[in-house]
Amino acid sequence: MRVTASRVTAFERPRPHRYLHLTDEEGRHAIGEASPLAPFSREDVAACDRALAHVAVRLGEIDDDAPAAGAVAAALQRLGRSLSAVPAARFALETALFDLIGRRRGLSVAACLGPGGYRSVPVNALLLPDPLTTLADRAAALAASGFGVIKIKLRARDEAGFARELAALRAVRERLPLPFELRLDPNAAWAPDLARRRLAALVPVAPSYVEQPVDAASLHRLGACAVPWAADESLADPERVEALLSSPGCAAFVLKPAILGGLLRARELALRAQARGIAVVITHLCDGPFAMAAAAELALSLPLPPLACGLAPHEDLAAFAAAFGGLDVPQLARTGAVQSSGGPGLRVTSTWASAGHD
Repeated sequence: MRVTASRVTAFERPRPHRYLHLTDEEGRHAIGEASPLAPFSREDVAACDRALAHVAVRLGEIDDDAPAAGAVAAALQRLGRSLSAVPAARFALETALFDLIGRRRGLSVAACLGPGGYRSVPVNALLLPDPLTTLADRAAALAASGFGVIKIKLRARDEAGFARELAALRAVRERLPLPFELRLDPNAAWAPDLARRRLAALVPVAPSYVEQPVDAASLHRLGACAVPWAADESLADPERVEALLSSPGCAAFVLKPAILGGLLRARELALRAQARGIAVVITHLCDGPFAMAAAAELALSLPLPPLACGLAPHEDLAAFAAAFGGLDVPQLARTGAVQSSGGPGLRVTSTWASAGHD
């Protein structure tokens, strides 16, 4: 296979993002997405534009007989280090290549990535804490709608605020007793000593884990705590991964392909974690439809099923759909789960795509 043309389409809403279009020698088209989000991403869309410019002439031949993952890895290697500092652009290129190869071979992107062997993965719902007075009611409504796992953001910085959040979380747990799963996420806001105290205070709430309770540089030193914790932002630094794999307190790796540099690296981290008995969650960076679909296919490709993933449709997807003039993402069609595309490639469709952009 040879990629004969590539171009980038720019969108500015709901935030600046880019779509990479690839065309092969038989006229097939595929799309990948770069949607960096400050302050979590290291790059902006201008960096993505530079990294994705003229990729077709640099990719060379892509082996139609090699396993898809190996063919994509070899193609990316030929680009050298031009994408190493631009994870969102690398994710876009990988997504487009897997979409294109899947279309050529009649395989879903999940099947191109690896032999997962299952057709759906549950997803968690997400709740913001405010207003705390309605948190239990909102959680119960989500559970009644079909979600078996709820992740709740924590925002309090002082002790009084945390005490109010803790009381609201206790009310949630009373409404949704075990084995219903709760996850918590303070977005790396706690200092290590404070994190240990607050994790102990959260024992009555029985969260399955608290995601990234401390900053990226400190997490691997947190150790075993009263409540398990999960790694998220810390995983963006390859030098910290081995320490996190060996940490006695780490219950899960929360993997965002857009930050980690694409599907291949995220899947490699997932395999390493699962081999160590650490659970895996695939999630997003409030990405658009093509990146969300690719992340869902990644979750479906793992040899062991991941935990409920953070891939439920988010509010910004409606804005992406409006920009495209309508949108169909088959991976997100079920409430409470993501599922296979059911056919070759990503199979994301829209009015924008059918008008000749795809």
